[in-house]
Amino acid sequence: MRILVVNVNTTAAMTAGIARAASEAASAGTEIIGLTPTFGAESCEGNVESHLAALGVMDAVLGYAGDYDAVIQAGYGEHGREGLQELLDVPVVDITEAGAQLAMMLGRRYAVVTTLDRTVPLIEDRLLLAGLDRHCTSVRASGMPVLDLEAHPDRAVTAIAEAAA
Repeated sequence: MRILVVNVNTTAAMTAGIARAASEAASAGTEIIGLTPTFGAESCEGNVESHLAALGVMDAVLGYAGDYDAVIQAGYGEHGREGLQELLDVPVVDITEAGAQLAMMLGRRYAVVTTLDRTVPLIEDRLLLAGLDRHCTSVRASGMPVLDLEAHPDRAVTAIAEAAA
């Protein structure tokens, strides 16, 4: 099985980290192919960047020349999944929805910790659209910009843990 994991931002280092984590979690024999859009937002932190990212993500996936069995859109609450589903004949999974579904398998309720306050409505909307909002107790922001997660991983862990608590 070959799965395209497409980053929603144009930061190649983040794509490499996403692909590495996906490969570590993948079943034996599953090939993970990380894609970075050639245009869009360097960091998705709100609606403007999310809409730009949707176009970049669709372009990256449609421009990929090889075969694949599924697409994972690696952006929390980002736009574009529905467009990919219209364009493709393979499953398209958004990590917002996948994370919520996994959380509901582990317990009745879950919460989401995200980056900045302005991403909260995007995630809430994605969960509502997917019918996954009823079991979500809250969506909270850690106050960390997206790119700082990679640049300062220790601060990110602290900020996320504090928001979760």
